Amino acid sequence: MLFNSFQYWIFFLIVTSLFYSVPFRIGKFLLLGASYIFYMWWDPRFIVLIVTSTVVDYFLGILLETASGRRKKLLLVVSLVVNLGILGFFKYYDFFAGSLARLLHVSESSVVLQIILPVGVSFYTFASLSYTIDVYWGKMKAVRSFVDYALFIAFFPHLIAGPIIRARQFISQIQFWRRPTAIMVQSGIILVLAGLIKKMVFADRFAVVSDRYFNNPAAHPGWLAAWSGCIAFFMQVFFDFSGYTDIARGCAKLLGFEFPLNFARPFLARNPPDFWQRWHITLSTWVRDYLFMPFSRGRKGHFALYRNLMIVMILVGLWHGANWTFVAWGAYHGVLLIGYRLFDRATKWTAISEVMKKRYFVPFSIGLMFLSCTVSMAFFRPRTLQSSGYVLDALFGLQHIPGEFLLTTGTIMLIFISLFLAVAQERAQFIDRLALQPARIQVPAYVCAFLALELFPATGQVPFVYFQF
Repeated sequence: MLFNSFQYWIFFLIVTSLFYSVPFRIGKFLLLGASYIFYMWWDPRFIVLIVTSTVVDYFLGILLETASGRRKKLLLVVSLVVNLGILGFFKYYDFFAGSLARLLHVSESSVVLQIILPVGVSFYTFASLSYTIDVYWGKMKAVRSFVDYALFIAFFPHLIAGPIIRARQFISQIQFWRRPTAIMVQSGIILVLAGLIKKMVFADRFAVVSDRYFNNPAAHPGWLAAWSGCIAFFMQVFFDFSGYTDIARGCAKLLGFEFPLNFARPFLARNPPDFWQRWHITLSTWVRDYLFMPFSRGRKGHFALYRNLMIVMILVGLWHGANWTFVAWGAYHGVLLIGYRLFDRATKWTAISEVMKKRYFVPFSIGLMFLSCTVSMAFFRPRTLQSSGYVLDALFGLQHIPGEFLLTTGTIMLIFISLFLAVAQERAQFIDRLALQPARIQVPAYVCAFLALELFPATGQVPFVYFQF
């Protein structure tokens, strides 16, 4: 069930109606059952994986709370092996087996199993791991209610494509659940409508341009075609994924739960660290807390810092997909982060640093960051490094022809509209404040949103980009 499909909203309406018609102690069982139905809608077979991960980590959490010494470490290792084993086998076996077969000149068909990737496996695996690691570190108590823990893992708004929630953030909301206030309901409706507009009006229109280019880059040579194709895909990924998480957060609010913010106007980022504080925030903070900080503990010096940054960003790239292009994408962002830190150190007490702090420099730094991220789409979208190389050649003018500009007048207008809205939200938080406005302001805003969804959606239904991760 796609969030932008009629069947999902029928499902959500039925679940919400039943949920509020019974006491919460029964309602949470209903939400858990609805979440499993939602997950099995794609392929019922994979429910075994999520139930296995849930059962194992539920009991391991209880054992971890009272264990100590080597036994405690062993229990954590079991959790890591089970969760990363599921993720590794279903997501990465074919990739590494195929790569090794090519390296050894062995037939790929003899080792590759053509494994189907379960939807959302990366997201619920990270959520589950955050729980056992937090219990191991003593940052939270083990959950005693199996239903509460299972609902944390499987709660359908975040199950397929995030945001990545943590037990510390969510379990207490189950234990102390309260009916949502009027402001919370209004905020949820606004988030849902904003997410649908992002997906159906913005992302799907940019998808037409990006598909036209990336489905066959050789048919559109030249730097104009390459830049317009990469910009279109960058815009598509942002509006598609942030639209999904807005809908997820909105649905959660309507059921009385709060999800963390996942995007904070990343197109206004001024440098690489700022970008990762704004883009896919729940993944960035997860990686910081559970990978980067443990890797860096006890290791001093700039070399260790840069090495760890590169390792972590390559792992982030690999998390996005089992392909060498994603490894290259992660390494590229690692180079950006390291390069920025080196540049910042070299210019810290110079006139360049002072210029960079001036207000008139902000548009330049934002534009440079946007272009840097746009270049990364040459790794993110193509399926082979050879195709990535072709796109990079085109981006930097090595094909010696301008080519065709693929962005239409409509998509260019959408870019400027999104920039205007991002600046307005950054300065005035006007979308967040809409829930506090009286009905005479809210009702026209809702009407305009429904009109936009009715009049300006792209043709056809485009799947959400992050479903493949």
